[in-house]
Amino acid sequence: MASLHVQLIDASYSAFNNVTGGGDQHNIYPTNNSTATLDILPYAEGASWNPELICLPDTRTELVGEIEEWIYTANESGTAEILWLCDVAGSGKSSVAHTIARNCLQARILGSSFFFDRNIPDRRSPLKLFSTIARDLLRLSNDLAAHIVQVLEDDRSVASAGQTRQFEELILKPVRQHHISGRPAVVVIDALDEGCDRVTLEILRNQVPKLPGTFRFLITSRPADEICTDLFTVDHIRYRSLDIYGNINQRDIALYIRDRLRYISSRRQLPADWPGEQRTHEFTRQAEGLFVWVSTVSEYLLTAAYPDRKLTTLLYERNVSCRSAEAKMDALYVEVLNACDWNDRDFVHDYKLVIGTIIAAKTPLSSSALQSLHREHPTLEVGEVLRPLSSVLTGFVNEHPIRIIHLSFRDFLTYGTQVSLNECFRVSEREHSQRLALSCLHLLNEDLTSDIPGTGYLSELAPETMVIPPLDVSEALWYACRFWAEHIIEVEGSILDGGFEFQVSLSGFIQSERMAPADISV
Repeated sequence: MASLHVQLIDASYSAFNNVTGGGDQHNIYPTNNSTATLDILPYAEGASWNPELICLPDTRTELVGEIEEWIYTANESGTAEILWLCDVAGSGKSSVAHTIARNCLQARILGSSFFFDRNIPDRRSPLKLFSTIARDLLRLSNDLAAHIVQVLEDDRSVASAGQTRQFEELILKPVRQHHISGRPAVVVIDALDEGCDRVTLEILRNQVPKLPGTFRFLITSRPADEICTDLFTVDHIRYRSLDIYGNINQRDIALYIRDRLRYISSRRQLPADWPGEQRTHEFTRQAEGLFVWVSTVSEYLLTAAYPDRKLTTLLYERNVSCRSAEAKMDALYVEVLNACDWNDRDFVHDYKLVIGTIIAAKTPLSSSALQSLHREHPTLEVGEVLRPLSSVLTGFVNEHPIRIIHLSFRDFLTYGTQVSLNECFRVSEREHSQRLALSCLHLLNEDLTSDIPGTGYLSELAPETMVIPPLDVSEALWYACRFWAEHIIEVEGSILDGGFEFQVSLSGFIQSERMAPADISV
């Protein structure tokens, strides 16, 4: 992978966000008072770049080099610019964003990185976008850090203000007053289509060019209509597609496919030259530049029975070449789901509960938490549902939160697609959110008691002496305490077939003494 031209840059890295780096750098050591002040500024945990998601070595070298060259054209006399990397789902935009963020951090010019994710509460909306960027920018300058601390000490309402006011008070005014001279300051925002709103787009269009010319924003998104309407034909925004059918992308995906096939042959104890040049070439041809298609096929073959036979079926009996990107992914998801036993009524029942909950949950949950939330279904076997879907879900090993591997699979299950979808596959997010409202109430009524450490502190402590105690509850109970109200808001009319049961559970919860213990640290 191409790396940034390493220059002597004495960027200041802030201890606020535990940023580490080598070489000559200055550390910002906040006082206790300034740390307490900054703590009121919302920060989206886990929104930054991930070294496990960067590009495969020797791929995307031209594109990464082009972006880095653009970054180093930044100068104080110019205008802040945006490079908007826009293409279809699954084309590899996020890997490029992670790679650029990693390289910029190594070169000490990364201001901030924010990766939207529709599956994560803090990252599915722009509410914490600019406050997170502002906190990250502290690493660039001591004076900038002091300015932002002073803004918050003078008016703490800025910490909870809307996007426009936060951008102006915490980013625009401070960086214009305390210029970051001699080097670029790079901000990476990935998957804009998964979390932005009209105000976000207005800021990118009209406010970003007011920043000093040293600022460079790399933004990625799918070509959503509202984003294209606001960002096309704007002077400070450069549009760039990945050209998934171009020769360079075809070369890169061929390298990626060979890497994945070597890994599969090693893990599945297949011949070293598996699957042979003919099928490797056909795999590359049918991928048509979609990295997520290759990734999903690879994960499918890693766990499928008879992987050699399954690959041949995918390539020759389910030929998907010349289809649109969305249709190609839909056909692959059908193939994965068709491998499940839809004649087994127990599996169909459990599939609806488990996948519906994964889709509707406000934050990803582990398999044990899913099991606890559905304790009214004692025969539910979460693992049996998840096992055949390991190519489209992650996290069900070692009790990690279960996540959908790509947004396109969520869309496939919920929005209706170009293929004729088996009704067994489809799930309703609204219906299962309502089911979760009832499940949360059941859990609160049964498990929440006043003697649980960390609960009920609001009713016990005076504001001036309040110290939030550590919380000791199960993941499922934490989820119920944190999100029960959000699910109840989404209840419309009678809740499925359990309208009376819902009313009784809600009434019992409100009238009991459990509302006080529900004040927990979340």
